[in-house]
Amino acid sequence: MREEELVDRARTMVRGGGGRLTRPREHILRTLARLGGHPTAGQIHAALGEEDAPHLSTTYRTLESLCAAGVLSHVHVDHGEPTFHFSAAVSGRPHVHAACSGCGSVVDLPTEVVAPVADYLRDNGYEPHLGHTALSVTCSECARD
Repeated sequence: MREEELVDRARTMVRGGGGRLTRPREHILRTLARLGGHPTAGQIHAALGEEDAPHLSTTYRTLESLCAAGVLSHVHVDHGEPTFHFSAAVSGRPHVHAACSGCGSVVDLPTEVVAPVADYLRDNGYEPHLGHTALSVTCSECARD
């Protein structure tokens, strides 16, 4: 999906939920769409640029509020900072994650890949939240080292 389309869908979702599209929210949505992938709050803040960057604490609060509104999702990656991306409700792409424990790179996995795991957990009385944390893996680059 194009950057502008992601931002438009996110704006619609914020407003549809009764939220305001504040200047920090707008800048963060645009920056996240431009960056793509799964950046951390610090990476998003740094990419905002001096002119558009709110205080770092405002960036964190804004990311939290956009997650609470269902516009963004965050993923816990091993022992590192959470990373952020547009939610499936915005992107239209439900997925789960795998993250390299060496370099921290994150790869999206289609939900079908982990469907048997989710089914097993449900069959045993658990409700999985597989998109919230990343499977710990080692990428081919880190495996060579």
